[in-house]
Parts: sequence; structure tokens; C-alpha cells
Amino acid sequence: MGYFRKINGLQGLKKIFSSLLPKENKYARALLTCWIISFQLVLANNPVKTASNIKTVQLYKKGWNMSYPIINLRPQEQLTLEFDDFAYESKNYQYSIVHCTSDWEESNLMQTEYVDGFMPNNIDDYQYSFNTTFDYIHYTLDFPNQDIKLKLSGNYIIKVFELGKEDTPVLIRPFYVSEQLVSIFPRIKYTSNANFRESMQEVNFTIQHPHFRINNPRDEIKVVLQQNGRRDNQIDDLKPLFIRHQELDYSYNRENLFDGGNEYRWLDIRSTRFAPEHVQNISFFDPHYHFTLFPDKFLSQKPYFYREDFNGKYYIEVKENRDPYIEADYVYVHFKLPVQAPYVDGHIYVSGGLADWQLSDANRMEYNFNTHTYELTMLLKQGFYNYQYLFLENNHQQAEVERFDGNFGQTENDYIIYVYYKSVSDNYEQLIGVNITNSLKYNMSGK
Repeated sequence: MGYFRKINGLQGLKKIFSSLLPKENKYARALLTCWIISFQLVLANNPVKTASNIKTVQLYKKGWNMSYPIINLRPQEQLTLEFDDFAYESKNYQYSIVHCTSDWEESNLMQTEYVDGFMPNNIDDYQYSFNTTFDYIHYTLDFPNQDIKLKLSGNYIIKVFELGKEDTPVLIRPFYVSEQLVSIFPRIKYTSNANFRESMQEVNFTIQHPHFRINNPRDEIKVVLQQNGRRDNQIDDLKPLFIRHQELDYSYNRENLFDGGNEYRWLDIRSTRFAPEHVQNISFFDPHYHFTLFPDKFLSQKPYFYREDFNGKYYIEVKENRDPYIEADYVYVHFKLPVQAPYVDGHIYVSGGLADWQLSDANRMEYNFNTHTYELTMLLKQGFYNYQYLFLENNHQQAEVERFDGNFGQTENDYIIYVYYKSVSDNYEQLIGVNITNSLKYNMSGK
């Protein structure tokens, strides 16, 4: 199960539940075993972990805090990791880096094969918050650095943990290192399928590799398509439809469709003095601030309207102070979505970078029968946020946006195409190309 096998003692969890079941109840014990296995599988495919005391984790290309965590191997670029620790005293935090497969399982590589240097290393750059209602310590790390260099391309995770507690990290985040050995040419368009033309976007692309030999493209190449950095709806099972000389063509008309969705809703909590649009009131209940939002409306029942957004990202900023890293406060934000009766076929989540793109208890809404409203309270650092309402149907892994925000083929979205290569003789997957593009770049033509 890779690096997640060690986290939080699943075997210990199994022992606890087993002790509560009668020994003769073989059926219940079989169900427990299946549950443990399914829980492990979920962890293995989710390269994100955050302890309860860790907040506002951001990982981006150095100097560009709205970028995706993707860097080039040569020349080697740097990433910046930032996070806040709700604590009164600094801790001896360390970090290590692990090479992974395209499915986020640990690669079968020795550490010395993909890292030049020694691990773990210390995180020494930190500052205490100043004049805030919540006390926190802000940590910053730039890597690769003089302590470690990366030798190979591919998927990676960075783990942060206290000294001597590497098996129980306080945060895990994924990032990508690309070699750019092939050229990727995307073509985003309205789908030619008349049934989905108004609501979905078609992501076609070709891969040209004049200087990189690929003997068996169907077995050696794997591509992953992501929309706005989401992982729950990514497409990762496409094979080239046409194989030409030094070119692979992925021009499907159904298998490569994404829901268009809608432009993200926005939330401005940069000031605790003035309530912006969408904020019903700002209250101070000693010792913390509370932002109550106006009840959100169903955008699925309205026509499409373009408004500029960050495709689910956020940035930290505070209007009344100068240094957002340590002077931005944490405030409680109360989301409300009126629904006449609760849904029994699934759950509603407030989604986006503010929830680390996760679908978990931390961002799942609960129904208030007294007000006939789905509600959620989140603790967020002052800044400007994008968010969406996603609905996850029972027993499904992919959430849908249409129920509350609608699906429109003309919506502006980012698309990321990852191309992996692994021959029969290789012991790891190379990330030989990445392309980040935007649907507006193509004006959503039908060509």
C-alpha cells in the first residue's frame, strides 16, 4: 500500500473493532476485513493528509502562489510549501520526499535513486502570528534546495512530521516533476455529441515525440487529464485512438468529456470591518470573528453568466495589516444552502482549494431541519476564496456540480494533461510531459 501503510495504525484500528465483535460472527468479521481493505485503497489513491492543528497548506511553484505544484526537472525549478500550525511554541518539523507511481503508490525505488542528498531535513523558516485572535506559527520551505536535489521525473509527495515521528506525518501533499520530452497539443471544444453539447467540454490532444522513442504506445504511455486540479473526476484510462509516425492522437468524442460546470462562487474575507458582497454580517463573539454568508442560490436554474474566477484557488490577504502571512487572522465562515428537504441519495460538499479538493467530513454540509437549510462552518484564514457545491452520490467516487451550480459548455476551466512513460525494463514511471491549458484559449469553437 506504499507510504500510507504506516499512517494511523490501520491494523490497530482493526484490532479495536475486532475486539467488539463475537468470535463466532464470521460474517461481521468478513465485512470488517472488506471495510479495512477499502479504507486502505481510498488512502492509497488520495495523496493528501492534514492534521487537525495544521491549516492553510499551500504548495506552488516558487514566486507564483496561484500556480499548480508542477516543476521541471532540468533546469530544476523550486516549489514553495507554506502552512500554519495552531500552536504556542515552534516544533522541530522535518520533511522528506517520496517518489510515487501515477496512482500515488510508493515507487519501487531506493531513496538514493531519486534524491541527491540526505533526508529527512529540518524546516527552519517560521514566524509567529502577530495581533490575531488565533495564535499560529507560519512555516515556509523552498525545495529542492541545497540539501536535496531531485534526479528523476514523476509523481512525488512531500511529508512533514515532528522530529522522530516520520511514521505519523502532520501533512502530506503531492507534486509533479516533468522532463518535457514530448510536445502536447490540446484542442478543447464543444463536443460533437449533440446530447452533451450544451453541458460538457471535449478535451482532445495529440502527443508528438520526434526525439523520444516509444515502441509500444498502448502499453508504455499513460495519460491523466485533470480539470482545475480536481482528482475525483480525472480521466486516466485513455489509450491513443490513432498511432502515427512520432504522433499519438487522442481525439475521442465521448471518453474524454468533462462536465463544463460553472464559474466558481467567490468569498471575500479580507476585512473584518466591512462586509463585502455575499456576506450577510460580520460578528465578533469573544474572542473570534464570524462571517455569516447570505444563503446561496441554485445557479443551475439560471442562465450561464461569465465572471472571472481562480478556478477554485484562493490567495491569502488582509486589508487592515501589511503582512498576510502572519497578520491575517482566522475567522469562522458559515455557509448556507436552502433546500426544502434533505437528500437521501448522497451528500453535499463545499469544494475547492479551501478544502484541499477533498470530499471529507471537514467540508461536508449538514441539514438543519429547523431552517430547511444545508449548513457548514469552516475556519479559514483571511483572503479571497473560490468555492463550489458538489454532490457526491452514495457509493460513488466522482462528485457532480450540476445539481447546484449547473453545467455549461462555455464555462472557463483549466485542463492539465500529464503524460507518463514506462517501458518493460523500467522500474518507475517517467513524467515525460505536462500541458496546462485553458478552455477560453480556444474560444470553445466547434472545430
